[in-house]
Amino acid sequence: MALMQEFQGIPVSAGVAIGRVFRLDDAHVWVPRRVIPEDRVTHELERLRTAIEASLTELDGLRDQAEKELGREAAAIFAFHQGMLRDQTLIGPMNKRVEEEHVTAEYALQEQCNVVASMFAGMGDTAFSTKVDDVWDLNQRVMSHLVGEQRSALDDLDYEAIVVAPDLTPSQAASFPPGRVLGFATDKGGPTSHTAIFARALGIPAAVGTGHLCEIAEECDEIIVDGDRGVVILRPDSETLELYRQKKRHIEAVRGALAENQTLEARTIDGERIHLMGNVELGMEAEQ
Repeated sequence: MALMQEFQGIPVSAGVAIGRVFRLDDAHVWVPRRVIPEDRVTHELERLRTAIEASLTELDGLRDQAEKELGREAAAIFAFHQGMLRDQTLIGPMNKRVEEEHVTAEYALQEQCNVVASMFAGMGDTAFSTKVDDVWDLNQRVMSHLVGEQRSALDDLDYEAIVVAPDLTPSQAASFPPGRVLGFATDKGGPTSHTAIFARALGIPAAVGTGHLCEIAEECDEIIVDGDRGVVILRPDSETLELYRQKKRHIEAVRGALAENQTLEARTIDGERIHLMGNVELGMEAEQ
């Protein structure tokens, strides 16, 4: 029997989640370079244009849905994606590659996304390096319109799971089946990434930057995510499992007790009224 292992990551969404591993492997499949005849260049450019337009329309719907369900900041992430897809510094080189190198639209898309992702990754500042996820999210979205969308493995999820992945795109996090994904842990990522914002908005515990969890975790392994400390425990022993079950019950009890007092005025014993305020990232967090 495999032994318990603990991974230290970065806490991005508080709480404790206990479930079974659901592996979600890397979001994009590498497309080989394929040269096309010169008389197909116009056709490939049109395929690329159509796929980008379809992606922009799709993002319109996602932005509206996110604003209704998750708040304006989540919606702004999809607006940011739309801005990137309209940016000629991203789209122009794709068209140029098709025209000059006579390659497929898929390959031109992938190569330019790789250029931009590498540029963001090399900037050092996490505000830029976390945008790598957004670039590959766009790559996957446009690619799906070029080659045909594959149904997400998450659609078939039939148990309470902790998603374990090398990294997650914002779109993947936003599409988690409610009630079935209890939390997630990724090898990469940072506290300011768009995926982290979605984790907090969805109210599910999450840890990122665990290093090499994906190398060890097997499908359906028991797993704990401690979103307060950024700790992930794979195949916990019975003592650790009971400890975290107690911690989870305690968190739920505290939340329940606080809920009973939520309509009371905040007032000191001597009658002084105090105004309690909260710093929230997304509109839906106000109710929480």
